[in-house]
Amino acid sequence: MLIAPYTEDKKQSLFAFTDEVFKELGKEFEPRGRHSFYNDIQSNFELFSCLTENNEVKGTVALKKIDEETVELKAMYLKKELRGKGYGKKLIQHAIDQAKKNNYKTILLDSQSRYKAALSLYRQYGFQETQRYNDNKYADVFMRLDLE
Repeated sequence: MLIAPYTEDKKQSLFAFTDEVFKELGKEFEPRGRHSFYNDIQSNFELFSCLTENNEVKGTVALKKIDEETVELKAMYLKKELRGKGYGKKLIQHAIDQAKKNNYKTILLDSQSRYKAALSLYRQYGFQETQRYNDNKYADVFMRLDLE
C-alpha cells in the first residue's frame, strides 16, 4: 500500500471508491451535485492523497485551506476491509505531517457522532471538540487540533 498525491489518472478509481464507501455509510456520492468539488481536486484542496494498491484507491485523506493558518481535514475514508489495521492512522498522520510542513497552525474537521471509530481515531491524535465553524447541516461534531 502506498500513500501518494491524487493524480487525474486515479479519477475513475477514486470515484468508484468514494461511491462504494459512501453507500456503506448510508450516503449518496453526488459528483454532479454537492460533491462536485471532486471534479477539480487540484483547485479545491491543499492536499488530496490516496492510499493505493496496484493503482486502485483504497483510502483517501485531504486538507482544504480555510485561511493562512488553518486547514480542514476532509475526505478521510478507508475501505471497510482495511479499517482497524493501521491504515487510518497512516492517513491521518500523513495529513498532520503535511499541514505542519506547510506551516499551518490548526486543523479543523467536522463529522457525525455516529462515526464512533473515526472520532476515536481523531481523539488519539489529539483532536478535541470545538464549536461549530461551518454550516454543514450533516455534521454534529466539530474538532480541532492545534499544531504548535
